Amino acid sequence: MWKATTLDLGPGRSLHSAQRGAGRDVLFLHGAMATSHDWLAGPAGALAEEARVTVVDRPGHGLSRRPRFVGTPRDQAGQIAGGLDRLGVGPSVVVGHSFGALVALALAERFAERVTRLVLVSPLIFPEPRLLEHGLMAPRSIPLIGPLLSRAGRQSGMDRAAIEWIQAVMFSPEPVPHPWKESFPFDQVLDPDALVHEGEDSASILPLSPAGTIDLRRIEVPVHVLVGTGDRVVEQERQGKTLARLLPDGRLTEIEGAGHMLHHSHSEIVLRVVREAELSVVA
Repeated sequence: MWKATTLDLGPGRSLHSAQRGAGRDVLFLHGAMATSHDWLAGPAGALAEEARVTVVDRPGHGLSRRPRFVGTPRDQAGQIAGGLDRLGVGPSVVVGHSFGALVALALAERFAERVTRLVLVSPLIFPEPRLLEHGLMAPRSIPLIGPLLSRAGRQSGMDRAAIEWIQAVMFSPEPVPHPWKESFPFDQVLDPDALVHEGEDSASILPLSPAGTIDLRRIEVPVHVLVGTGDRVVEQERQGKTLARLLPDGRLTEIEGAGHMLHHSHSEIVLRVVREAELSVVA
């Protein structure tokens, strides 16, 4: 059984986590328009027989709170690190999906002692113009106007329709798994405050944004990047594949035909890579 905990980390801050297992630490970070549900409904539990698995809601998402205007990837990494201290989580193999991969890199950049290996799945790393995020979500970060946009989007049903379309694109070329969608926390993801934080996340990857730029020279741990050739959400030629080339100790696995949610469609490959990372730490 998963042990769920929500830690109070000070004014306006908390960290919600689910833990299971014992032994070496593995930490999972979810991507945009999601919560810890994505990993919990996916492959995370398969590792709990051989490691202590911790899955968190990133700050500002799910049941993890964060204040306005302090939600850059580095800010989120700092808040997560504070929660991990309280949870007693030691140096970890950190697995990040999509935007969660950017937060995972920020964790390795700022708190190198906390990260033994990185596994980055369909990563979104480098600032770039992105029509959906910057057209639909980034305006939610604007003071005063942003929260009004989020409330209007929820009341009109526009955001619910948008996220269901986004999910179809994310899982493409596979269908959205019925059990995953049936258990998806729409109320949490479509909460107006959460959508404001999604807007802040989106704004951090605007072109030339310093908030979303990681100093890759400081990433000293081995990093395994997994990308799918059928990813319709993130153009991995200029994201994950470029990242693997630029990292001091980067490795790339390219999965033919896989989409953005390859941790669901090709979970056996992701699990194998994470297990390899665990074993290499012990060795």
